[in-house]
Amino acid sequence: MKKTIRLIMTALVASLFFAACQPKEQKIYVVSTNDMHANIDNFPQMAALIDSLRTAHPDLLLFGAGDNRSGNPINDRYAQPAKPMYELMNAVGFDLSCFGNHEWDAGVLALRDALGWAKFPFVCANVTFDDTLQMPNVYPYRIFERNGLKIGVIGGIQLGSNNIPDFHPKNAGGSHFVPFEEVLPKCLDELKGCDIIFLLTHLGYEEDREIAAKFPQIDAIFGGHSHTRVAEKQLVGNVLVTQAEAKVKYLTLSTFTIRKGKIVDKDMQLLSIKDFPKRNATVQAMVDKYNNNDYFYTVIGNNLKPINSCETLGCLMTDAFRHTTGADMAFQNPGGVRFDTLSARPILLKDLFALDPFDNEIIRFTLTGEEIISLMKSCFVTDGGPIYCSGYSYTYKVDDNGEMTDIEVTLENGKPLDLNAKYNVVMNSYMSSVFDFEHEDDGETTFRSSNDLMMEYLASHPDLDYENITRVAEK
Repeated sequence: MKKTIRLIMTALVASLFFAACQPKEQKIYVVSTNDMHANIDNFPQMAALIDSLRTAHPDLLLFGAGDNRSGNPINDRYAQPAKPMYELMNAVGFDLSCFGNHEWDAGVLALRDALGWAKFPFVCANVTFDDTLQMPNVYPYRIFERNGLKIGVIGGIQLGSNNIPDFHPKNAGGSHFVPFEEVLPKCLDELKGCDIIFLLTHLGYEEDREIAAKFPQIDAIFGGHSHTRVAEKQLVGNVLVTQAEAKVKYLTLSTFTIRKGKIVDKDMQLLSIKDFPKRNATVQAMVDKYNNNDYFYTVIGNNLKPINSCETLGCLMTDAFRHTTGADMAFQNPGGVRFDTLSARPILLKDLFALDPFDNEIIRFTLTGEEIISLMKSCFVTDGGPIYCSGYSYTYKVDDNGEMTDIEVTLENGKPLDLNAKYNVVMNSYMSSVFDFEHEDDGETTFRSSNDLMMEYLASHPDLDYENITRVAEK
C-alpha cells in the first residue's frame, strides 16, 4: 500500500514538474477596423460588439486604420468638424489610429483640433509637421505592453502621384510626406527590442502585401484605404495582412499565440457589426444627439426612380455643373462620388452633402479636344477609373499597362469630338490641382462650389429621373 502511494506521489510530482517545464502559452488579441468615414449610426452596435469582446479578452488592443471622417455631414459639417467621431472613438475605447488621407479634408488646423480631442495617439512614420503647428499626439510608432510582452506599432500613409496623400493640395499646409518604405527600416531598427511588430497603415491592400513580402520581420499589418474585405486569413510569407472593408460594417479580430516569447500561430476572424444583435445604450444616446439636427433633413428635390451606380450619380453631378455654368462639358472624378445608390424618395440636404463631402470650387477652363482626352487619361490613372461627364459620351479600351486607349468621344449633338476645336469646360478644383493633363489655359474659378451648383440645379429640376443613365462604356 505504502509503495503504491509512493508511486502515485512520484507520478504526481513528475507530472507537475513536467507541466511547470512546458512553455507558457500567451495570447495577444487585436481588434481592428478602417475607413469608418463617419458612419456614426453603426457605432452603437460596434460598441456593443467590442464590449462583448473585451469581456472575453480584457487586454485586447483596438486599432483604427485611418479615414475616420468624410462621409457623413452630421460629423463633417458639425460646428467643430469631426468632433462627433472622435468623441465616439473615445467612448468605444480606441487605443490607436493611423492617419488616412481624408483626415486632411477640412485642412490641417481642423486636423490639429481632432488630434486634441482624441484620447488615443496617432501613428504615422512618413509625415512631419511644421513646428509652428504644434501638432499633438502624433508619433512614428507606439509601444504597448500586454502580458509582459512589448508590442511595437508603426503607422504609415499612402502618397499619390504628387507625393502627398489623396487630398486637396490646399489642405496640406505645413504637412510634409516621404514614401513610407523610406522610413520603415529605421523604425524597425528602433523597435528591435519589441517582442511583436505590427504595422497600422493606410496604404491599400496590395501595397500592404508588397511591404509584407519585403519586410518579413513584421508580424501583422492592419490596413486601410482600399476598402478591401479580407474575410479569411491571409499570410504573405508569415505576415498576417488584414482589412475590414469600410464604413463600420466589420471588425477584424486577430489572435496571436506566443510561446517562449515567439509567435507560433496567427489567426483572424471578420466580425459583422450590422448583424450584432445588441447596441450600447450610452453610445446610442450620443449618436441620437448628433443626429438631432433638422437642417440636414431639409428636402431639396425628389428622386423619382432608383439610382444604382456611382456613374449615374456622376452624370447627375456633371449635368448640374454644366447647366448652371453654361459650359459645353463638365467633368467629375469618380473618387469624388461618395455613394452609389439613391432610392426613389425625397432628396435631403444630408444626401447632397454625403454624395459630395468635399464641396470644392468649380473651375472653368478652355480646353481643346486633345487636352480633354489628356484629362480623361489622367483621371483614369490618378483616380483609378473613367471620368464622369456631361455634354458627351465615350467608349475606351484598357491596354496591358492599365492605361486608357482607343477613346472615342461622341458629343451630345451626335458629332465626334474635334481634337483641334476649343471647348468651354468645368471641373472641381481637386481635379484641376491634382490631375496631370495637358492644358494651355490655367483656368479660373467660378466662385461657386460644387454643392452650391447642385442645389441651384435641383431648384430648377426638382423631380429627377436618372434611372440607368450612363455615358461611359469599356470596349
